[in-house]
Amino acid sequence: MRITSRMMTNKYKRSLNELSASVNKLNDKVSSGRSFSKASENTSAAISAFQLRRSLSRLESYQSNISNASDLLQNAETALMEVNGIAQEASTKLIQGISGSMSDSDRSIVAQQLRSLQDQLLQSLNSNSAGNYYFGGTHTDSAPFTVTSGKLQYKGIDLDTLASGSAAEQTLTDDARYVDIGLSLQFDPLQPTKLDGSTAFNVAIPGIRFIGSGTTNVDGYDVSNNLYNLLGQAADGLEDANYSSDYVNTLLGQFQNQSEHILMTVTEIGSKSSYLDFMANRIDSEYLNMQERQAEIEYADPAKTIIDFKSQEMAFEAALSMGAKIIQPSIFNFIS
Repeated sequence: MRITSRMMTNKYKRSLNELSASVNKLNDKVSSGRSFSKASENTSAAISAFQLRRSLSRLESYQSNISNASDLLQNAETALMEVNGIAQEASTKLIQGISGSMSDSDRSIVAQQLRSLQDQLLQSLNSNSAGNYYFGGTHTDSAPFTVTSGKLQYKGIDLDTLASGSAAEQTLTDDARYVDIGLSLQFDPLQPTKLDGSTAFNVAIPGIRFIGSGTTNVDGYDVSNNLYNLLGQAADGLEDANYSSDYVNTLLGQFQNQSEHILMTVTEIGSKSSYLDFMANRIDSEYLNMQERQAEIEYADPAKTIIDFKSQEMAFEAALSMGAKIIQPSIFNFIS
């Protein structure tokens, strides 16, 4: 078969175009650092990369939820320690108040101090950040504790009328607010609208757990079980014209017993915070591993890519030089 100049020229052009396309493709890899720019270039790698990106996005949402939950628990713990501090100061004041050396006017001063501590206690119970109340359980957009006629209310319910251990009290105590932190979130198969609590993290801290509810008859005295009302009863007892040290001492004992629930709740928050730290480390490790896998799939080896690019660039330049020798000009090239 006779090989004409036209055939040689066409073949050369095709080869030159292929080399040019390869050089451009490698140049894109060098500049972008990616092993492919379109899914069609490597379909299987593109599918794996998409799955990894989706998993990374899910892990990022877990990280965000864990961070928000950690901040909430930390703020709640700070507020609860304020409550504990107020309770300790109130106990000290009560011990002073029942001292036999106190006069009626001295006890009246202590009573006023207890009422001041009541106000501080209410403020701490309604601690919030940007309108997000810590001790309201699932209801975080409004103050959970209010005072009506001198009695503490939780979500509009008079705590003294809410019997301790009752179904209503248990419902408020078990109030939960769940967030997804990567525990394979699932719903109860028998109750599709009910979340399986073991597959999510409960960030709710209902204030009723540590403030107390209902009343108790102690040594013939009907006393409140919640810290706020106990302070009010103690202040009234100290100012009573028929002051009874036995009565105020009974209130003090009840107040100290109920105050123990504060530290129990602090311990619960500490346990939750520790678990969040564990989950955060676990999610971070998984996230880093996925990022490494993503880099292996999506990103090209810089050293190899640059070497390949330089090799193809040299081949392209050599082809240009060779083409000038193979395709000799004829007289027709100079005819205009």
